Amino acid sequence: MYLKKIIANGFKSFADKTVIDLSKGITGVVGPNGSGKSNVVDAVRWVLGEQSVKSLRGDGNMTDVIFSGSKSRNPMNMASVTLIFDNSDKYLNLDYTEVSIRRRVYKDGTNEYSINDEKCRLKDITDLFLDSGIAKESFNIISQGKVEEIISSKPENRRVVFEEAASVLKYRRRKEEALRKLERTHDNLDRVNDIRKELESQVEPLRIQREKALIYKEKTDSLKNIEIALMATDIQNINFKYQTSKQKIEELNQEILSLSTSSSTGEAKIETLKKEIASLDEEISDITRKLMEQTKQVEQASSKKAILLERQKYEVSDTKIHENIVSLKEEQMKLKVDISTLKEDIKSLHESLENIIKEEEKEEEEKKKVNRTKQELNQTLNNIMRENYQIKNKIASLRESIENNSLLPMGVKAILNNPKLTGIHNIIGHILEIEEEYVTAITTSLGLSSNFVIVENESSASNAIEYLKNNKLGRVTFFPLNIIKGKYIDEKTLSTLRNLEGFVGVASSLVKFDKKYTQIVENQLGNVLVVDTLEHANKISKLLEHKFKIVTLDGELLHIGGSLTGGSTYKVKNVISEKYELEESIKQLEYSNLKISDIENNMNECDYTLKSIEDKIYLVSKRKIEKSEILVQKDNQIKEKEARLNQLEIDINGNASILNKSFTQEEEKAMREYYDALEQKNLTEKKLESLKLTRNEKNSLLEEKEFESKKENSLVSSKNKELKALEIDVNRMDVKLDTLLNHLNETYSMTYEYAKDNYQLEMEETSARELVSKLKNDIKDLGTINLLAIEEYEKVNERYSFLKEQEEDLLKAEDTLLEIIKEMDAVMEKEFKSTFEVIRENFKITFKELFHGGQADLKLTDPTNLLETGIEIVASPPGKTLKSISFLSGGEKTFTAISLLFAILKSRPVPYCILDEVEAALDEVNVDSFGEYLKTLKEKTQFILITHKKKTMEYADYLYGITMQESGVSKLVSVKLGEIKE
Repeated sequence: MYLKKIIANGFKSFADKTVIDLSKGITGVVGPNGSGKSNVVDAVRWVLGEQSVKSLRGDGNMTDVIFSGSKSRNPMNMASVTLIFDNSDKYLNLDYTEVSIRRRVYKDGTNEYSINDEKCRLKDITDLFLDSGIAKESFNIISQGKVEEIISSKPENRRVVFEEAASVLKYRRRKEEALRKLERTHDNLDRVNDIRKELESQVEPLRIQREKALIYKEKTDSLKNIEIALMATDIQNINFKYQTSKQKIEELNQEILSLSTSSSTGEAKIETLKKEIASLDEEISDITRKLMEQTKQVEQASSKKAILLERQKYEVSDTKIHENIVSLKEEQMKLKVDISTLKEDIKSLHESLENIIKEEEKEEEEKKKVNRTKQELNQTLNNIMRENYQIKNKIASLRESIENNSLLPMGVKAILNNPKLTGIHNIIGHILEIEEEYVTAITTSLGLSSNFVIVENESSASNAIEYLKNNKLGRVTFFPLNIIKGKYIDEKTLSTLRNLEGFVGVASSLVKFDKKYTQIVENQLGNVLVVDTLEHANKISKLLEHKFKIVTLDGELLHIGGSLTGGSTYKVKNVISEKYELEESIKQLEYSNLKISDIENNMNECDYTLKSIEDKIYLVSKRKIEKSEILVQKDNQIKEKEARLNQLEIDINGNASILNKSFTQEEEKAMREYYDALEQKNLTEKKLESLKLTRNEKNSLLEEKEFESKKENSLVSSKNKELKALEIDVNRMDVKLDTLLNHLNETYSMTYEYAKDNYQLEMEETSARELVSKLKNDIKDLGTINLLAIEEYEKVNERYSFLKEQEEDLLKAEDTLLEIIKEMDAVMEKEFKSTFEVIRENFKITFKELFHGGQADLKLTDPTNLLETGIEIVASPPGKTLKSISFLSGGEKTFTAISLLFAILKSRPVPYCILDEVEAALDEVNVDSFGEYLKTLKEKTQFILITHKKKTMEYADYLYGITMQESGVSKLVSVKLGEIKE
C-alpha cells in the first residue's frame, strides 16, 4: 500500500484545487520558507483526524484551516482535503483496491468525513488507521519538532512511538475505553447504590403497607361479595315482605271499613233492639198490671162462685146430683179455657216456627252464597295456579335459553360454551341492563352487534377464530378490550341537543354496564341519539346534517346520511328482549304467588264462615224440631180436650132436665164469669209469657249483638293495631330498602338487579351476617390503609429489583472489563516487550551505521512495569562517552532521533512515511548518510520529504516545488527526477 494522491482545495494556502500525485520511492516537496510546503503535512494529518488546531498551527478553531483570503482573493467557505491510497495489497481492512479518505470543514464549523465518498464518522477513520502505523499520531509522520520531542521528552512520553510500532496502540485505546467504561461503571454503580439505598428505605415500609393493603383488598373483596349477596337477599326478602305488607294494609283497610260499616249497622240494630225491649218492658209491665187485676177478678169470681155454690148446695133437694152437675159444668168450662189457652200456644208456636224457618232459610241462603264465593275463589285459584305453572315453565325455559345461549348464532354459542378458549368475556347484549322504556330503542340500535363477542385481546380473538375455522362453525365478530375505542358526541353538539324538544339522551347513557366495558359500549352506542318520536328524530337529524345515527323509542332508525328504517313493529326474539322478558316473568310470578296466598286466605275465611253457618243451621234445625214436637203435643192435647169437651156436652145435654132443675142461671153465670175471667187471665198470662219470651229472645239477640259488636269493635281495634304495626313495619322496610339500595349504589356503584343477577348468597344468612361483621371489624382493625401502596410497591420494588439487577450487571461488567483489561495488559506487555527488543537491537545497528561508529542503546525505566515504563535513549557518538543524550549537540540529537526512526521502520515497515525537514539540523555529511539510508528503506516504505536542503533533494525520485507567486496562495510545480536523470 502507498499514498497515491493528495488533493487539497481551500485548505490553508491551497486556495485552488491542488493535486499531488505520488508514487512509490522517495518524493520531495521543496520550496522556500513561507511557501506553504508544510501545509502538505498538515493536510495529511488533518484528513487523518487531527483535532488540535494548535498542532495544525492555527489559533482559534478548526475553521482557521479554511483559506482566509488574500489581497486579490476572497475567503473561501470550505476547506477540503482528500487522500487516495493504493490498497491493492489490502493493507487497510477494506474490500477496495483504492481507498479515498476525505475531510471537509465549513465556515459554520461543521466537519464532514467520508470513505470512498460514503459519509462516515471521525471514529470510523480513526479505527481504520488504528495500529496501521499511518495514523495521525503514528511515527510515520515526523516533523522537525517531533524529532526534538522524541529526544527531549520524558521517558514515559517516548513510549507512545514504541506502542504504535508494537501495534498495541489499539489495545491501549481499547484499554483506555475500557477504563473509561469502568469509570462510568463505577459512577453508575455509585449512582445505582445511592438510588438503591434510597429505594431500600422505601421498599420495606411499602411492603408492609402493601401487605396490609392486599389483606384489606382481600377482605373488602370478600366483604363485597358476601355483603352484596346478603344485601340482594335482604332487599328481595324485605321487598317481598314490603309488597305483601302493603297488600295486607289495603286488605286491612277494606276489612276495617267493612267492619266499621257492619259495626254501625250493628249499633243501629242494638239501639233498635233496646227500644224494642224497652217497649216490651212497658207492655209487659202493663200486661202484668192487667194480669194482677185479672187475677184479682178471678179470685173474686172464684169466691163468688164458691159462695153461691155453697149456698145453693143447701137449697137443692139432691146435693149429690147438684155436685155432679157442677162438676160437669166446671170441667166443661175449664176444658174450654184449656183449649183456648192451647190454641193460643199453638198460634204462638206457629209464629215461632215460621220465624225459625225464615232464620233457617236465611242461613241456608247465606251458606249458598258463601259456597258460591268459595267456588268462585276456587275457580280463580285454579286459573291462577295454571298461570303460575305456565309462568314457572316460561321462566325455566327463558333461563335455560339464556344459560345455553339458545338464540345466539351457532358460532357465538360455540365460542361462549368452550371452556378451553381463554379471554372470552360475553356478548354485548348480555352485559347491558336496560329499563323497559328503552329496550326497543337500544335493541334496534344494536341490531346484530348485540351478538358480537367481547374478548380480552387480539390474541384471544385469534385463537377463537382459529377454533371456528377448524370446526367450520361459521363467522363471529370479536371486540378486543385492549383495541376497541369508544365513539363520542362532542360537547358542543350535546349542549345543543339538551335544549331540543324530544331528545331523550345518548344511547350509552341509557344503559347500565360494568365499567370495564365502557369502551365497547361507547363504541356501539356512544354516538347514537335516542329521541321520543319520528317527527322529532327527523328535525334533529336535519339540524345535525344527518351526521349521527338516531333511534326512536318505538324503534324507527335514522341512519347517518339520512336514510330511514321503520314500519310495523313485531316482537323480535334476541338476547336483550329475552333477558327483559325473564325479568318481567319473575315479577309476574311474584305477583301471582301473592294472589294465590290471598285467595287461599279468603278460602280459609270462607271455610270458617261455612262452619259457623252450619253450626247455626244445626241449632236452628234443632229448635225447629223441638218446636214442631211441642206443636204436635199441643195439637194432641187440644184433640184430647176437645173430645172430652164433646163428651161432656153430650153428658150435659143428656142431663139437661136435671140440670135445669138443679143448676140455676145464677150459678151458671157465676161459674161462667169465673171461667171467663180465668180464660182472660190465662190468655193474659200466655201473652205475658209470650212477651217475656220475646223480650228474652230480644234480650238474647241484644246480648248477641252487643257481644258481636264488642267482638267487632275488638276486631276493629285489633285490626287497627295490626294496621298501625304494619304501617310502621312498611315505613321501616321502606327506609331499610332505601338504605340498602343507597348503600349498594354509593358503596359498590351497583343496581339491585345487577347484584341479584351476579351475586348469590352461598351460606346461611346468620353465618353470612356474622362473617360480614367479622370482616368489617378486621378491616377496622387494619387501621389506615394506603391502597396506592400496592401499585407503588410494585413500581418501587420493580425499580429496586431492576437496580439490583443493574448492580449485579454492573458488577459483572466491572469484572468483565477488568478481565478484558487484564487480557489486554498481557497482550500489550508481550507485544511491547518483543517489539522493544527488536527496535533496541535495530537501533544499536542503525546508530552505528549512521554515525559510522559509536554506541547506542534503549533502556526501560521500570522493567517490572512494562505497561507504564518509560524508555531512556543512551547514545554515544564515535569518540564520545556520554551518560545522557542531553549533552549531545543539536545535530547529534537529530541524527540520534533519525536513527531511532529508521530502527523502528526496519522493525516494522510502514506503507508511507512523511518527514518534514527532519534533517534541517544535519550537516551535509550526515545528510548524505541520511539520504543513503533512505534509499535502503524505500523498497518497503514510500517516503515523502518536506525539505529545503539541496543535498536531500538529490536523493528524491520525484520532486514537487511549492511556490507562492501570488501572495498567500501556494502553487505546485512537479518534476520527475528519474526522467531527468535518464
